[in-house]
Amino acid sequence: MKVRILESGSGLLDGAPFPAVGEEVELPTGLALSLINDKRAEVVAEAAETRETAAAAAPEKRGPGRPRKTA
Repeated sequence: MKVRILESGSGLLDGAPFPAVGEEVELPTGLALSLINDKRAEVVAEAAETRETAAAAAPEKRGPGRPRKTA
């Protein structure tokens, strides 16, 4: 989950130095929710997918095709 840090901290956060205030970081959901509940971070709204992005990510659906010729 992507969050923005609101308060400074010391030590390590998920094995890395604690990020600076205002920095956006990707954290495991449990850790992110813990920081959000303590009002030390806020969720960063992710950009909505455009139709082109969604279309490119989804595989093309195809029918079963033509029956095979019998010999």
